[in-house]
Amino acid sequence: MSRNYRDDARHYYRDAKRRGSRSFKRARQRADDVGQDLVEQAEEAWRETDDYVHRNAWSGMGIAALAGFAIGFLVGRR
Repeated sequence: MSRNYRDDARHYYRDAKRRGSRSFKRARQRADDVGQDLVEQAEEAWRETDDYVHRNAWSGMGIAALAGFAIGFLVGRR
């Protein structure tokens, strides 16, 4: 009887290990896919921003100056 329990436990352990391994591989694949999607989106956003700044240089400088002023104002209040 003890041997039966041991064999059952071994079987359940192997099954759980196999399922855990499969789940881990699926999760890792999904994380890799999401990471790749984020990289592609970030690169696209970078290209669009770069194109916008090149087309509208003065507007870009104005926005940068306004952001610098706002940050300087907020830091200076401390």
